[in-house]
Amino acid sequence: MPDVNQFFEFNQFSAPLLIGFLQGIIFSVILFMRGWREERISDYLAAIILVLGSMYGAQWMFGFAGWYDSHDWRTTLMFYVEWKNLIAFGPLIWLYFRALTNTDFRWEKKYWWHFLPWGLLLLTPLGIFLYDVVYSRLMLGEPFAYFYNTRGPAAEWDNNGDSTIFYLIFALSCVHLVVYLLRTLREYRRYRAYIDREFSNASQLSFRSLRITLYLLLLGVTATVLFEIVNVFTSRSYVDSWDSYFSMSLLVYFAAIQFFSLTPQLTRALRFRPDQEEEPEAAEVALSGTGKSVSPDSEVDLSAWATKLDRRLEEHEDYLNPDLKLGDLADELGTNSSILSKVINSVHGVNFNDFINARRCEAFLRRIEAGDHERHTLLSIALDCGFNSKSTFNRAFKKQTGLSPGQAVRAVRQ
Repeated sequence: MPDVNQFFEFNQFSAPLLIGFLQGIIFSVILFMRGWREERISDYLAAIILVLGSMYGAQWMFGFAGWYDSHDWRTTLMFYVEWKNLIAFGPLIWLYFRALTNTDFRWEKKYWWHFLPWGLLLLTPLGIFLYDVVYSRLMLGEPFAYFYNTRGPAAEWDNNGDSTIFYLIFALSCVHLVVYLLRTLREYRRYRAYIDREFSNASQLSFRSLRITLYLLLLGVTATVLFEIVNVFTSRSYVDSWDSYFSMSLLVYFAAIQFFSLTPQLTRALRFRPDQEEEPEAAEVALSGTGKSVSPDSEVDLSAWATKLDRRLEEHEDYLNPDLKLGDLADELGTNSSILSKVINSVHGVNFNDFINARRCEAFLRRIEAGDHERHTLLSIALDCGFNSKSTFNRAFKKQTGLSPGQAVRAVRQ
């Protein structure tokens, strides 16, 4: 039976990198299969992100595992695979977020332009592979003559080239990634405003795990850049670069979990379109802490719609539905989401999420005053009132009343 350690040398450098590599590859397969089953573009994009992230650390992992020194096909593989594709991460993460938060997201030709820098950088390794492997090795039958017969002339030229170009490309790739991450974070803030406006229970849709992942990527890129800069001036061995690849491996490990946790069931109701969020009517009516300023004519119409809204909620108690959405309530009133959102913002000075949660808190207090807390738990009462989780209820109740649920119960008893 062949010795596994002869194929892959396990040591204090290769083993930690292997954990992140396997996590990324396994979860990329799972996400790809889920994307195929659910016809979900976001899962495809997440799988590609994990594959490229795994490859980034794999170069050092295989190097420490002895592949550079094996002087066989494994060494050849090290020279002809493009392991570092950092410049592709930014557009992939940005498009992943857009696909995740919009069930109607479709791939468009214009998105390919965001990968043009990546495509240009791939021309050099592609040319090296075509010349050495396809032309010289396969077509002419010439054996590799460099580095213990493991690479051809083009790879030899590339390996002995000016390192300044490498560090310049690396720096540009990092800047490119940070720009797209900041763009994604900016759209995430607009997304939070969207779910507060459109959904009555927005906490599960806020994707704090995704935001944490984005911040971790920013931190990881910063750490990697700092490690590389230090290595430029102080490094005397490739071992000194291990920290930067380990930080990327950790990011891949945790990002895989975060990507998998964002399930289709959680996102199927989302229709977030960041390019359409700032509409002319939104510019006309700017929300402030105390409400919106509108023209006198529209104010009369909004007041009438506000009356219809209050009557509807009093008669049908729609807020008791934990899945209530702005569009659903607008349909019941015979209007559209835009008008109803404007009514709630201008007349009540709050967004849809806070408006509905205020009604739910009032219903909860009525149940407490009726003594229901003596027969039921506070959580069961909160769920009956339309909240979908304990954390959402506690946060909304504190925001609306300034008290915790327990404090409210004690106040009623007094």
